[in-house]
Amino acid sequence: MSGFSKYIGGISIRNKIFIANILIIVVFISTQSYFANTISQKALIEKEINNSSRELVLIKNNLQTLIATIEDYSKILASDYRLQNVLYNDLLLNSEFNASRPVEGLNNLSMKKTLSETISNIVEPNTKIKAVSILTSNRHWVDVGFADNAYASRIFGDDYGADDRFYQPTWTSLIKFGFLYEGEHNVIAVSKSVIHKDTGKMVGRVFLYVKEATIASIYEGENKGGEFYIVDSAGRIISSQNKAMLYRDFKEAVSITIPENGKDTAFTQGSGKNEMLIFTQRFEPLKWTIVSVIPMDDISSDRKQINQLMIGIGAACLLLALIVSFLLSGSITRPIFQLAKTMREIRTGKMQVRSTYQSKDEIGYLSEGFNNLMNRIEALMAENVEKQRTKAEIEFKLLQSQVKPHFLYNTVETIISLIKLGLGKQAIQAAQYMANFYKISLSKGNDIISIGEEMRLTESYLEIQQLRYVEYMTYTMEIDNEILTYSIPKLTLQPIVENAIYHGLKLKKEKGIIRITGKRSGNNVEIEIYDNGAGMHNNQSKAIMAGFSALDEAGGFGIRSVSNRIQMLYGERYGLQVESEFGVYTKIKIVLPLRHH
Repeated sequence: MSGFSKYIGGISIRNKIFIANILIIVVFISTQSYFANTISQKALIEKEINNSSRELVLIKNNLQTLIATIEDYSKILASDYRLQNVLYNDLLLNSEFNASRPVEGLNNLSMKKTLSETISNIVEPNTKIKAVSILTSNRHWVDVGFADNAYASRIFGDDYGADDRFYQPTWTSLIKFGFLYEGEHNVIAVSKSVIHKDTGKMVGRVFLYVKEATIASIYEGENKGGEFYIVDSAGRIISSQNKAMLYRDFKEAVSITIPENGKDTAFTQGSGKNEMLIFTQRFEPLKWTIVSVIPMDDISSDRKQINQLMIGIGAACLLLALIVSFLLSGSITRPIFQLAKTMREIRTGKMQVRSTYQSKDEIGYLSEGFNNLMNRIEALMAENVEKQRTKAEIEFKLLQSQVKPHFLYNTVETIISLIKLGLGKQAIQAAQYMANFYKISLSKGNDIISIGEEMRLTESYLEIQQLRYVEYMTYTMEIDNEILTYSIPKLTLQPIVENAIYHGLKLKKEKGIIRITGKRSGNNVEIEIYDNGAGMHNNQSKAIMAGFSALDEAGGFGIRSVSNRIQMLYGERYGLQVESEFGVYTKIKIVLPLRHH
């Protein structure tokens, strides 16, 4: 071994480079076929996995939006004062006190007209809801639309059951339901209890029907040779491009077993022409699974042509590299060693040392670039600090760009829904709150506003959200007048309040509260946002503030962006403090310096 090392050591660098290139060529040629087949196939599969995963995420998001919209309509309908009054009057007319005198109740033409006007605003063609049924407290199905009450009675029965006191909307699996004048359709129904707002009594239940074709339209435009399925928690196919597959057991119909670990997965099954690439995406709100099945032949059909191209290009590049390395190895090695010597001296701490090699070739440029790099280290360090500041500003602008269009869209949708339901006064209030929110948020381009203005902006946001989520939330604001004239970065509270609603209160079944308090503490202003929502584990809150969590996890992006912006403006002493107990509460304290606006 020592003799071989001595022999290698006696060979010139130029010859070493040439010999090494010959060995590389031999190894490359011997393994080229393997790489052309396996690596190209792996790259194609990985590309398809990435593309299909993004498609499934998009489908999941669109499905989430559809489900949330339908649930919002069920809540709006269940809270409509006209519907509640009609159902409550029917309850009183048919109570035990009047049992000896049966009353027509909802069969009264004026009542049917009122219900029909209320429901017509939220069914086709205004929305994606096919029809609506109402079950009264006296177990009567109301015929005010296209839904066949005989089907409703047979499928759902005439009793409420144990779940009818729940405030949350309840979804069924896929069912066949009859509609007047149109016959049967495959639908999924969502039901919502109607609780009288004054008495707290359950006066009825509304049922909204969504056609399976409406759900299938979400993913039908994404098909690129494969098949999409939506499977319920029992393993039944509830949506598919092939309608003949509906209601069948997924495992028996497609011969694919979905992993039961509840996680999103991508795996292959089968062999040869029957090999399939399968993706699953869990839709947790309804315990559904979105499945994409793509034949492997569709993915690797161009693999042979790609392999041939890779082989030709690789051979040409290697031959060219061999010729160039033989000609230039001698001229390259000397300046490289000289530059390496300079680098070793710098590693010992001699930062003033520079390369003395000068030439117009590539090594000369490398030497010159190395010297320039050393000269710019101090400048780059200062530039890096500025970039960190700019990054914090960009994060805030990104947060603003996400909040305003999203908030505007949701508010306009709420106003439209209120107008459709005849709640003109509430719609005007919502519009006024929205105008106030945007007036303050614009602030003539100023990023720093008074705490009083920030509180009015936040109050406008909360009032609109309370119109949308009246069953989820209420709020209080207790701010000392002393601090209202002090300054605060604009849109500091809104991302935190939004996080409290969507990641806190909405995850609990009962109604929750958001409490905002503000006071002076020495030379600081302390504003506290408390909610009794879902809370977080200790490691989650630490990860959010440390920046290790995913951007959309528990609202981490908004909280961290607000904290970074405050610290950028006022220093490390200020920012956000997160305190939370899982399942109990979350409390976020904002610490700011006393500065007049």
